[in-house]
Amino acid sequence: MSAPEEITPAEAERRREEFHVVDVRADHEYRGPLGHVGGAQLVPLPELEARAKEIPAGRPLLLVCRSGVRSAKACERLQALGIGPTVNLVGGMIAWNRAALPTERVQPGSLGELLESIVLWMAQVGALAPDAARATLRTALAASGLSFDAPTRASIERVLETVEESQRANPPPDQDLSLAAFRRALAAL
Repeated sequence: MSAPEEITPAEAERRREEFHVVDVRADHEYRGPLGHVGGAQLVPLPELEARAKEIPAGRPLLLVCRSGVRSAKACERLQALGIGPTVNLVGGMIAWNRAALPTERVQPGSLGELLESIVLWMAQVGALAPDAARATLRTALAASGLSFDAPTRASIERVLETVEESQRANPPPDQDLSLAAFRRALAAL
């Protein structure tokens, strides 16, 4: 099988109307700090084969994920199923955000929702189970006299500081983008 065709974010945005966009990230990522391409259909990679019939035919498919790795796999899987043509977004939503292209974002409705979004992002980028990420943050908040279970603006700020400190030696490629998005969401609540 040949490598999937690839496209840069700038070119994908320029040609946006040519594509049906399929985002293969998990729901929490689609709704998370990097946002998603406007109008993108969410079909998480683990569900791709089972839900392939939901993907409309007739236009090339632009496959999107966080960094371009899972979407490349999705291109290969869809090609194997005879669905396509497919095009992979190089660099995924990280590159899309770095290019400052239009992004739809789902704003958390509460401090608790924001905290859960931070937990899930921290778990993903740190290769942790969500419960392990929660335990780390719960401990950090308790040490500061703050509550994990009844989040406040101060506790969310401390969580963001803790996340940043814990990733200082090996920050994920979207750390700056994600932390900035979390801080914007906090300011909006």
